[in-house]
Amino acid sequence: MKLPVPRKLWQRNALAMVVVVAALAVLVVVDFWPDWSRYRDTVSPPHVIAAGRSGTVDGQTWSISGVRHLDRTPGPSARPLPKGTVLQVVSIDRTNGPAGDLCTGVITDGTRRWQAESVGGFSAVLPDNVSDRCTRPGPVQFSFLLPRDVVPTAVDVTNLDGRIRLRLQL
Repeated sequence: MKLPVPRKLWQRNALAMVVVVAALAVLVVVDFWPDWSRYRDTVSPPHVIAAGRSGTVDGQTWSISGVRHLDRTPGPSARPLPKGTVLQVVSIDRTNGPAGDLCTGVITDGTRRWQAESVGGFSAVLPDNVSDRCTRPGPVQFSFLLPRDVVPTAVDVTNLDGRIRLRLQL
């Protein structure tokens, strides 16, 4: 024979369930939301500039001024690239950029991402008044060592912590 559940016990259990659900909601918001937000900022660009267009983000105007595909690093100390790779050099015009506004580049084919090469890696020589990390006002140039069969679709300009500032479609 089944005994009826006392009404007060049922009310206490329901109240406890509400408290547990509220505590879990607070935990998710306080503990997980900042990490999720930070991750989302590394994969989803807040601003997208269409191919062949220029766009203004935070007072700076950005546009792609050129894309080169190289089979070897240019310059007097040129060395061959690893087998099956190509060096893609993306030149970006940037106006009104403040000095010391550090950034880096990431290129994507829509699925995979590659970080820009740094000094000492496989990178093209920087023209005068051009930086590779947004260290001074003006144009920026990023060099990417990519598998030969990759067809990139966009370059992301990111902060040093990986958060995407803007995406320039190729």
